[in-house]
Amino acid sequence: MDDFPKAYLGEEDRGVTIKEACEILGYSRWTIERMIKRGELIAYGKNKKKRIHLSSITQYRSGSRAVADREIEAGREIKRVSKRHKKALKQLEELLK
Repeated sequence: MDDFPKAYLGEEDRGVTIKEACEILGYSRWTIERMIKRGELIAYGKNKKKRIHLSSITQYRSGSRAVADREIEAGREIKRVSKRHKKALKQLEELLK
């Protein structure tokens, strides 16, 4: 939440426009629309009057960070295993010579 725009902090669960959601999340309008269709963001209204719940945006951000952190940790583990695997292969090749 430390990088969340200060203009939205301390506000109740109000609706933000798609343009505001784009600024907050850093995604394009079309990505935001697809996220609404997939149910990742909760919106109400129709067409140009559509609003997205601010709580939905904060929930998405916290959830996506958790997923990103898990993916980063998994990548690190793969690198560790790969290094061990390469070292073991090298030792095996030396033994077979």
